[in-house]
Amino acid sequence: MYVIREIEKDIRTWLLEREIISIIGPRQSGKTTLLQHLSEDLIAEGTFDRDHIFYATFDDEIERQRFEENPYDYIEGKLLDSERHLFLFDEVQYLEKAGPRLKLLFDRYHETVKFIITGSSSLEIRDIASSLVGRAVFFRLYPFSFPEFLSARNERLYKYHQKHAFTFDPEYEIGDLAYLDELSALMREYMTYGGFPRIVLMEDAEKKEFLLKELVTLYIEKDILKQYGQPFRNNALRILQYIAFHCGKLVDFAKVSSHLDINVLKVTEVINILENTFIIKLVRPYFKSLSTEIRKRPKVFFLDNGIRNVLAEDFKFSEEKGFLFENHVFTQLIRRGGALKYWRTTAKAEVDFILDGIPVEVKVTPKITRALRSFVTTYTPPLAVIVNNRVLSREETMGTVVYSMHVALLP
Repeated sequence: MYVIREIEKDIRTWLLEREIISIIGPRQSGKTTLLQHLSEDLIAEGTFDRDHIFYATFDDEIERQRFEENPYDYIEGKLLDSERHLFLFDEVQYLEKAGPRLKLLFDRYHETVKFIITGSSSLEIRDIASSLVGRAVFFRLYPFSFPEFLSARNERLYKYHQKHAFTFDPEYEIGDLAYLDELSALMREYMTYGGFPRIVLMEDAEKKEFLLKELVTLYIEKDILKQYGQPFRNNALRILQYIAFHCGKLVDFAKVSSHLDINVLKVTEVINILENTFIIKLVRPYFKSLSTEIRKRPKVFFLDNGIRNVLAEDFKFSEEKGFLFENHVFTQLIRRGGALKYWRTTAKAEVDFILDGIPVEVKVTPKITRALRSFVTTYTPPLAVIVNNRVLSREETMGTVVYSMHVALLP
């Protein structure tokens, strides 16, 4: 079963252009499947002949060596004629000097070859991007969003969600809520096991847990051990387990260092690796007043709830676990792009998220908090949102439209 990904429509606008398309995201988030789907569509549309499309994964050491020995020969050996060809390169972060090599290939072959590449490390992709300025466009593919999850599990509820999902618009109208309970039940499953495609499509709960454990092991062995070595492997797992119990909280690298007895510079380096390989994300503070707002310590979140839960060895859903709701809201907001921050003053008033200037509070039971009022008073945003698991409502305070929005209706 193939689930249409939300970024497809943006990628498709570049399929007939000459630029390299780069798709980056966590391991097993669906990048290879998306490549295959796009290539089949291009064949069906008559854009490429099947025998003019070539796929290679550089996770395969033999294939990587073939390419690195002479990239020009590698391409030339697969070109059949002067017709346009499509090359799909998976896991390019494993290539030595990937950026300069891809730049040379693009400059020589862009008239006759379309390149689509994928990667699982934003650090290496960032280096590649510096070589491909003006030659590539970049897209992020995360595990399934909640709407994509619904598309895979229940088409009827997916269509209902698409019709009623919150739009982050002050004119949003709260509509029919007849199926909100059904939607909430699936949302609880999504919060528990996350959105990695293979796990979403697996029915059995025990098998979901097993696959999540295997995914963490694969990530540690492939993305940490293979790229950064054994010392990082051990530290990465210990730090990940620590973060699993401090999800959504301010992270103090010195405290992590003291608690785990790992040098603070190593802690900083490992957390940077974990972020660049799409397992966690640091959310930085939003500030404009240098004297009253905190500007340094980030909050830490997982890009998938299932990964957090397997690291904590805890798959029991409970509404009392507010951090699960907050991490879930984070995973949905981060996909919208734009600037995602949190706000905290020196007086300890805190708003969970600021999305492009819009305050978003996460409360199991909704209420306009003192912190939210303080932000509204200070910045007068047109819209504020209280994501909750109880009610939907709309009101105004001090000229700001405030929605209490059920978590299951986040887009």
